Amino acid sequence: MSRPDLHSDHVRAAVDDHVLRITLDRADKRNALTRAMYADLGTALAAGVDDADVHVIVLDGEGDMFCAGNDIADFANVDLSSGDAGATGPALSFIRQMAECDKPIVVAVQGQATGIGTTLLLHADLVIAAEDARFYTAFIDLGLVPEAGSSLLLPALIGRQNAARLLLAGDTLSAEEAERMGLIAYRVPAAELADRTRELAARLAAKPTGAMTASKRLLRAGMDTAATVAQIEREAEVFGERLGSAEVREIMNAFLKRKKR
Repeated sequence: MSRPDLHSDHVRAAVDDHVLRITLDRADKRNALTRAMYADLGTALAAGVDDADVHVIVLDGEGDMFCAGNDIADFANVDLSSGDAGATGPALSFIRQMAECDKPIVVAVQGQATGIGTTLLLHADLVIAAEDARFYTAFIDLGLVPEAGSSLLLPALIGRQNAARLLLAGDTLSAEEAERMGLIAYRVPAAELADRTRELAARLAAKPTGAMTASKRLLRAGMDTAATVAQIEREAEVFGERLGSAEVREIMNAFLKRKKR
């Protein structure tokens, strides 16, 4: 794969033994995602999808936290008329790419997965998490609504009550709970996460690529990808409306003032 043209300085992408590893590289900010990072994620994923040498895609994060969700300061400054916070923005474009990807996607989670750090897992094929990982969606506490299709996918995957724990009550799930509910596939000691992720990716990469692609397409058809994408776009519309609301602006301003102290 030719080196993708990335611009944020906070996303890395490299191919080794048929595995494309895309890494969130903003550990000093707990890998909080900016719009520029989403654009890079989409670019890297598209490059991997188009490259026949790439059999598996791995998404992971540097540091002690997988992803703290969206960068509040970045999204607080979004121009709502630009569409960047809605269905045409880089964040939702990346999620749609994940939802429609024919190649297996593995996500490795350490520390906390907040907001999109949790909901993007719904579009991975296999999630491997450290035993100390935690999962929290945060939307309700910011005055926002579910995104990434989570209002559709979470109840189907983990049940309505458990989905409401995440999306309405704002509970934090342990890795043990997440595994029991089916949000993650594997729970491993934190010290073994990197090695076990490499082993899993290598095992997938060695399997027949034609059968892998056909199997993923069948899985996606069974989950009705079209309905998922439609829900992603509905959520994005409401999310954008909420982002411009007085309630959300008040919450975000208070959050940013606390961070400056």
